Amino acid sequence: MKLFDEIKPVYFIDNEINDILNDINVKLKKINVNDKQKRKYMISKSKIRSIHSSLAIEANSLSLFDVENISENKQILGKKDEVQEVKNAIEAYNHINEYNYKSENDLLKLHELMMKYFDEDNGNYRNHGEGVKRNDEIIYMAPESTLVPSLMKSLFEYINNSELNIIILSAIFHYYFVFIHPFSDGNGRCARFWVTLMLINYDKNFEFIPLEEEIYLNQEKYYLAIAECHNNGNANVFIKFILHTINSSLDKLIKNSNFVLNDIQNKIIELIANNNRITQNEIANITNVNVRTIKRNFKILIDNLIIERIGSDKTGYWQILKWKITKFKKIY
Repeated sequence: MKLFDEIKPVYFIDNEINDILNDINVKLKKINVNDKQKRKYMISKSKIRSIHSSLAIEANSLSLFDVENISENKQILGKKDEVQEVKNAIEAYNHINEYNYKSENDLLKLHELMMKYFDEDNGNYRNHGEGVKRNDEIIYMAPESTLVPSLMKSLFEYINNSELNIIILSAIFHYYFVFIHPFSDGNGRCARFWVTLMLINYDKNFEFIPLEEEIYLNQEKYYLAIAECHNNGNANVFIKFILHTINSSLDKLIKNSNFVLNDIQNKIIELIANNNRITQNEIANITNVNVRTIKRNFKILIDNLIIERIGSDKTGYWQILKWKITKFKKIY
């Protein structure tokens, strides 16, 4: 008997799971990004946010701005190890489409890259016991290291032979990967990367969605879902967590794509078009609108990928994203 047959993934596809899955599929069909420049930009920004969030979960203190600067080969002030973690992740995410989610060997290659310079056994399964700690307390002991190769082989056999929808399959893989905890370090970031890889294989629109960011924003629920599955002996709670997380991310993406400018936002863009180094305080004085309202509208414009800040607050400038420009005839 194969070892994994004794702990074969256990789950129940109930009405809630089916309903969320249907909702996700409907929303995926609503996303239509045909402009090549916009598509490239959105994918790039999504990768940066994914990398920042996934590493932040692992206690990397670098900011989103730092991660973006590293991706552009700019020097930043930061801990050497944290910078290297980001560089490793950037290289991995830049080649995400070259990985085969059904290949165990590709997973080992991913780990080798993600943990380059950090783990002498990078690219290999652990050869010692491993526990998961929170607040210096061991909350979970992973299976013995001697069992890891056969467990991972069985998990990939399951992934290769399953006829489940890939979205559900990605959640099952994520949970049982964390359950096995196959590596000495880097398990979380590799698991989240693999889920993103699986989702992109299901629908290319997932390239626009930084799922890791939504997990980062809901870390407590993430860990609680994993712990509850450990206690329940099935993956249902975690499947639902991942599905709800995906659904929430899609809601944000669709909301952004349907965004309509108000008068204040139109005026902000007009002023930036005339002077890209203009400050928010200056705009407040010109428009006779209080600074708090101006700052709130700036955030909305940034979140909706209409403008972005290039460089620091002191020496940088504002940029209007090119695919949006032609839509705002009032400016030009």
